Amino acid sequence: MVDFSQRRLKDVDWLLLLAPVALTAFGCVAISSSAPDSGYVKKQIVSLGIGVAIAIVIMFTDYRKIVLNIAPFFYAGVLVLLVLVLVVGTQINGNKAWLRVAGFSLQPSEFAKAATILMLARYLAPLRQASLSIRDMIIMGAIVFPPVILVYAEHDTGTTLTFGAILGTFYFLGGMRKIFLAVGVVAVAVGLVGVYPHLKKYQQERINVIIHPEEVDPRGFGYQTIQSVIAVGSGGVMGKGIGHGTQGKLGFLPFAWTDFIGAVVAEETGLIGILLMMVLYLMFIWRLIAVAKSSRERAGSLMVMGFVGLITFHILCNLGMVVAMMPIMGIPLPLMSYGGTAVMSVFIGVGLALSVRMKRFVN
Repeated sequence: MVDFSQRRLKDVDWLLLLAPVALTAFGCVAISSSAPDSGYVKKQIVSLGIGVAIAIVIMFTDYRKIVLNIAPFFYAGVLVLLVLVLVVGTQINGNKAWLRVAGFSLQPSEFAKAATILMLARYLAPLRQASLSIRDMIIMGAIVFPPVILVYAEHDTGTTLTFGAILGTFYFLGGMRKIFLAVGVVAVAVGLVGVYPHLKKYQQERINVIIHPEEVDPRGFGYQTIQSVIAVGSGGVMGKGIGHGTQGKLGFLPFAWTDFIGAVVAEETGLIGILLMMVLYLMFIWRLIAVAKSSRERAGSLMVMGFVGLITFHILCNLGMVVAMMPIMGIPLPLMSYGGTAVMSVFIGVGLALSVRMKRFVN
């Protein structure tokens, strides 16, 4: 399946490979400034190495065989891992979402995102109608439903929401009818209002922090959001210097190396660092879209655009949390936040996109 001999280096989209590597390296610098010890950075670097190796192997593999032949087994295997998490998983910060493997914490829900994207692309690729039928939408929902239920059982609300973003992306790519889109938007809005009274107390408080900031207890549920905003604002244009931040390094911003790594970047490198980070993200997404457009097959385009939707959703939600425009949801910043499984999952998408590019001239 893997063919190294017939590929030339000039066929590789180097920007598509190097942009996520640079983002992860940038994240490692921020993690080293905010994490409690050097072990976090070392694990992140190992994950980067594994991720790049995975991407290179997938790049030289025919993505069509992955979508058609491997995707169902990958999806089924991930579901098994999600069930194992509920039985023997490790609980961290209230979420039972990790498996301990050889000294590392593996988060199967991250792989579930990639598996779900592959399965949705596999289903949509043969369809040729201009718009999705109700039957198609139900089947696509059924593909997403098992991982959503299992991840929700882990009490991981943020990751659960990302599956909604994945499904919404594929509904859009598949040609969802305008009437269904309008009904869906109204249903989501009504659902959010209706579900609010039934949320847990801490979830309601996180929403209230955004809606009514003047009523927030700065020592209660509003503490993390307030500290994040202070970190972002205190960085100014040039930042305080790498390793010289206070909010993250001195522990004023709890768990800054995970969901609030963007605040660390803003505090230590300022507006310049944030702009650099955004340029790298835009470059990454631009190359993914370019690869999707160049694909000669529908499966390749759908698959790559599925990853574009997922990554974009993560970026918008995470940075929205950092600047107090969205409630804290536990959605990490792709490649920047600490999390080895998340890094490897993104590089699975990178490898698949590179494979699509390598096959753009092959019938």
